[in-house]
Amino acid sequence: MSDAPDLDAFFAQLEEQLTQAAAPPLPEAPDAIAVDDRRDAPRVPMNAVGREVKLSIRGGADAKPIDVSETGVLAETTSRLRPGGVVELLLQIDGVRSNVRATIVRSVVHSLGPTVFRTAFKFEERTKLPERK
Repeated sequence: MSDAPDLDAFFAQLEEQLTQAAAPPLPEAPDAIAVDDRRDAPRVPMNAVGREVKLSIRGGADAKPIDVSETGVLAETTSRLRPGGVVELLLQIDGVRSNVRATIVRSVVHSLGPTVFRTAFKFEERTKLPERK
Protein backbone atom coordinates (compact mmCIF):
# COMPACT_ATOMS: atom_id res chain seq x y z
CA MET A 1 0.00 0.00 0.00
CA SER A 2 1.10 3.52 -0.61
CA ASP A 3 1.06 6.46 1.75
CA ALA A 4 -1.24 8.36 -0.65
CA PRO A 5 -4.44 9.54 0.99
CA ASP A 6 -7.57 7.48 0.37
CA LEU A 7 -9.69 9.55 -2.07
CA ASP A 8 -12.96 7.96 -0.95
CA ALA A 9 -12.27 8.93 2.65
CA PHE A 10 -11.22 12.42 1.59
CA PHE A 11 -14.44 13.03 -0.37
CA ALA A 12 -16.60 11.57 2.41
CA GLN A 13 -14.96 13.98 4.89
CA LEU A 14 -15.41 16.91 2.49
CA GLU A 15 -19.08 16.05 1.95
CA GLU A 16 -19.64 15.91 5.71
CA GLN A 17 -18.06 19.35 6.15
CA LEU A 18 -20.19 20.82 3.37
CA THR A 19 -23.35 19.30 4.82
CA GLN A 20 -22.64 20.81 8.23
CA ALA A 21 -21.95 24.22 6.68
CA ALA A 22 -25.15 24.15 4.58
CA ALA A 23 -27.84 26.74 5.16
CA PRO A 24 -30.49 25.84 7.74
CA PRO A 25 -33.67 24.32 6.31
CA LEU A 26 -36.45 26.66 5.27
CA PRO A 27 -39.56 26.78 7.44
CA GLU A 28 -42.42 24.59 6.28
CA ALA A 29 -44.75 26.16 3.76
CA PRO A 30 -48.42 26.46 4.63
CA ASP A 31 -50.71 23.81 3.17
CA ALA A 32 -52.49 26.22 0.84
CA ILE A 33 -51.12 29.43 -0.58
CA ALA A 34 -53.62 31.95 -1.88
CA VAL A 35 -52.93 33.02 -5.44
CA ASP A 36 -54.17 36.39 -6.61
CA ASP A 37 -56.22 35.80 -9.76
CA ARG A 38 -56.02 39.09 -11.66
CA ARG A 39 -58.90 38.36 -14.02
CA ASP A 40 -61.41 41.07 -14.83
CA ALA A 41 -64.01 38.54 -16.02
CA PRO A 42 -64.68 34.86 -15.24
CA ARG A 43 -63.37 32.16 -17.59
CA VAL A 44 -65.98 30.23 -19.54
CA PRO A 45 -65.16 26.80 -21.02
CA MET A 46 -65.90 26.44 -24.72
CA ASN A 47 -68.73 23.92 -24.24
CA ALA A 48 -70.57 26.48 -22.10
CA VAL A 49 -70.23 29.22 -24.74
CA GLY A 50 -71.67 27.42 -27.75
CA ARG A 51 -71.90 24.18 -29.67
CA GLU A 52 -69.37 25.28 -32.28
CA VAL A 53 -66.59 27.68 -31.33
CA LYS A 54 -63.80 28.50 -33.79
CA LEU A 55 -60.85 30.84 -33.45
CA SER A 56 -58.36 31.97 -36.06
CA ILE A 57 -55.62 34.55 -36.16
CA ARG A 58 -55.92 36.86 -39.16
CA GLY A 59 -52.94 36.31 -41.45
CA GLY A 60 -51.90 33.34 -39.35
CA ALA A 61 -52.97 29.89 -38.40
CA ASP A 62 -56.06 28.48 -36.79
CA ALA A 63 -56.11 28.22 -33.04
CA LYS A 64 -58.04 25.88 -30.77
CA PRO A 65 -59.83 27.90 -28.07
CA ILE A 66 -59.59 26.47 -24.54
CA ASP A 67 -61.59 29.01 -22.57
CA VAL A 68 -62.85 32.52 -23.12
CA SER A 69 -64.02 35.50 -21.11
CA GLU A 70 -65.26 38.95 -21.99
CA THR A 71 -61.67 40.21 -21.72
CA GLY A 72 -59.66 37.49 -23.45
CA VAL A 73 -59.17 33.96 -24.70
CA LEU A 74 -56.75 31.11 -24.01
CA ALA A 75 -55.97 29.01 -27.08
CA GLU A 76 -53.67 26.29 -28.34
CA THR A 77 -51.56 27.31 -31.32
CA THR A 78 -48.96 25.47 -33.40
CA SER A 79 -46.50 28.36 -33.28
CA ARG A 80 -45.17 30.54 -30.50
CA LEU A 81 -46.46 34.08 -30.74
CA ARG A 82 -44.49 37.04 -29.43
CA PRO A 83 -45.91 38.46 -26.18
CA GLY A 84 -46.81 42.11 -26.55
CA GLY A 85 -47.75 41.69 -30.20
CA VAL A 86 -51.18 42.83 -31.37
CA VAL A 87 -53.26 40.51 -33.55
CA GLU A 88 -56.69 40.45 -35.15
CA LEU A 89 -58.71 37.43 -34.05
CA LEU A 90 -61.73 35.95 -35.75
CA LEU A 91 -63.94 34.41 -33.06
CA GLN A 92 -66.90 32.43 -34.36
CA ILE A 93 -69.54 31.14 -31.92
CA ASP A 94 -72.38 29.05 -33.39
CA GLY A 95 -71.97 30.78 -36.76
CA VAL A 96 -71.79 34.34 -35.38
CA ARG A 97 -68.46 35.94 -36.32
CA SER A 98 -66.65 38.64 -34.36
CA ASN A 99 -63.43 40.42 -35.29
CA VAL A 100 -61.50 41.25 -32.14
CA ARG A 101 -58.15 43.02 -31.70
CA ALA A 102 -56.08 41.44 -28.96
CA THR A 103 -52.65 41.64 -27.35
CA ILE A 104 -50.65 38.46 -26.86
CA VAL A 105 -50.04 38.11 -23.13
CA ARG A 106 -48.02 34.88 -23.13
CA SER A 107 -47.24 31.91 -25.36
CA VAL A 108 -45.62 28.85 -23.75
CA VAL A 109 -44.98 25.24 -24.77
CA HIS A 110 -47.86 23.04 -23.62
CA SER A 111 -46.93 19.71 -25.24
CA LEU A 112 -44.37 18.18 -27.59
CA GLY A 113 -44.75 15.89 -30.61
CA PRO A 114 -46.24 17.89 -32.29
CA THR A 115 -45.32 21.08 -30.47
CA VAL A 116 -48.38 22.90 -29.13
CA PHE A 117 -48.31 26.29 -27.43
CA ARG A 118 -50.84 27.68 -24.96
CA THR A 119 -51.29 31.30 -25.94
CA ALA A 120 -53.23 33.88 -23.92
CA PHE A 121 -54.82 36.84 -25.71
CA LYS A 122 -56.24 39.94 -24.01
CA PHE A 123 -58.97 41.71 -25.95
CA GLU A 124 -58.49 45.45 -26.47
CA GLU A 125 -62.19 45.99 -25.69
CA ARG A 126 -64.55 44.00 -23.53
CA THR A 127 -66.43 41.56 -25.78
CA LYS A 128 -69.97 40.46 -25.03
CA LEU A 129 -70.32 36.67 -25.09
CA PRO A 130 -73.56 34.91 -25.98
CA GLU A 131 -75.73 33.79 -23.10
CA ARG A 132 -74.36 30.69 -21.41
CA LYS A 133 -76.03 27.43 -22.35
